[in-house]
Amino acid sequence: MIPRSQLKQIAQDGHIVAVPTSLLAIMKMQRTGFEAKEIGVGEFSTMNCFCAGHDKVLFAPVEDAPLAFSPEQLALLHYRAIAAEFYQRNSQLESAESELDHQSNEPRNLRFSWIAMCNDQASEEAHQALVRTERLIAARRFEDLRSLVVRFDAAPAVMAAGAFRPIYDFAARRVQKPVGLCCYVAMHLLAADGGAVLAFTWLHRDLVAEQFARTFAALPREQMASLAVQCAFEHIEFTCMSDLWWSGLKRPMRAALLERVRRANSLSYRRSSRCLSYRIRYADWPVADIR
Repeated sequence: MIPRSQLKQIAQDGHIVAVPTSLLAIMKMQRTGFEAKEIGVGEFSTMNCFCAGHDKVLFAPVEDAPLAFSPEQLALLHYRAIAAEFYQRNSQLESAESELDHQSNEPRNLRFSWIAMCNDQASEEAHQALVRTERLIAARRFEDLRSLVVRFDAAPAVMAAGAFRPIYDFAARRVQKPVGLCCYVAMHLLAADGGAVLAFTWLHRDLVAEQFARTFAALPREQMASLAVQCAFEHIEFTCMSDLWWSGLKRPMRAALLERVRRANSLSYRRSSRCLSYRIRYADWPVADIR
């Protein structure tokens, strides 16, 4: 999800800091408390979505060339994020359904029934977005992918890559309901030309996603870096950071970010409309350009 060449830019002794994402680790942390740990750059954000040959050929423009966030690169980053979301939702659906015995007369486990229902819906929506993205890439209609790209005049301390279905925007307005047909936004927080770059991408005609991105673009520039970090911890599973930045945060600031990760992994979590409202100054990277 995040190339090693990117991770090495914030790594120390070959390691970055992140909250473990495996299902077993998350289940354990639900009992003991969520924490960030050192993870090797070769072990973080790996997904088995594509065979090695297909991955190498398809993603060569983002793996073998400098990131310029060109229309083609943005389309490929978006495609990989949506593919990962589809893969993860399917995996969670299969895991939940394996715990449900449809032939049994015993009452169903409501927890696993809820997990299965939620992931079945999300998987279908991710699949639709994936097919639309595959078609625009095959036809090289990169203009069918919309984007908001914000360049910062400072090196990144946090990196993230993934896709999610926003419920609220940065103006604390509901953009879509968590049930029913929802659209996806992909988020990437990476490095290019020595500075941090934030990219939100979405498919053309997904007006909900466009509204979400426009509320970020309307923010005061001095809040953008902190809210990019806040959004990553709220929504993006593959989020990591440099040890220097993480250890430099005050304990309540680290606790607030870890609480976002914990709640995002809880079935009972209902997001507040102000979940993406500015609260804490996590980063002070100056904005250099918005496109």
